[in-house]
Amino acid sequence: MDTVIPFPHNYRFADFAKRVVSEFVSFPCPACLKNMPAGHSGLCSGCLDRLPLVKNPACRGCGAENDGIFEVCGKCLKEEKRKWRKAVALMRMEDYGRDLIHRFKYKNDTALARPFGTIAAELLKKSRIKPDFIVPVPLHWTRSFTRGYNQSRILCQVISGETGVPTRTVLRRVKRTPKQANLSGIQRRKNLEGAFSVTDGEICKNSVILLVDDVLTTGSTLTSASSALLEYGAKETNILILARG
Repeated sequence: MDTVIPFPHNYRFADFAKRVVSEFVSFPCPACLKNMPAGHSGLCSGCLDRLPLVKNPACRGCGAENDGIFEVCGKCLKEEKRKWRKAVALMRMEDYGRDLIHRFKYKNDTALARPFGTIAAELLKKSRIKPDFIVPVPLHWTRSFTRGYNQSRILCQVISGETGVPTRTVLRRVKRTPKQANLSGIQRRKNLEGAFSVTDGEICKNSVILLVDDVLTTGSTLTSASSALLEYGAKETNILILARG
């Protein structure tokens, strides 16, 4: 049986409370903690300008800026054919963007989920992807326990709140794997074979699913997750990531 993340989950309740309080108290930009946020993104104009956002035309395979004449970039041409139909990425994994993602992923800086999720939701609306539901890429329970949270799940909560597309936790990570950052492309793919299982195959049938994760490097994690969903009859999968590594 799948799990629908309802409002108010702990994070979403805290975010809702913050919005109410913000009518009376001003909160600083969650990135620089100095300037006041400007506009809907939740970041100040200075921090937003520093983000290495992806510019069009973008690669359908990984969401990065396309460097060629094909639908996919040079990096994706060297990889196996993608399991998903389309990828959307917020930024390149460099400079200020990398710093903020590391804070969000490893330093418990979950306040960054609001601006990241808000920008991601706007990109999703412009992408013409029409998912039936959103699925966060899960962590193995041991990693989730030691880290204390799943950054992809928190991000999904914000995107769902902004778009109205429900989040469903139909994936489970059944294989504990070494950190992908320390492995080659071939090792990553072998490392993730059979890493995910589907907890509710019925809801996946004929569904358009959006997978959400923080960073795509070779795409091995998202390939394994997409494969599991497609095996249970998903009509198609698409992916949304914070950064292309």
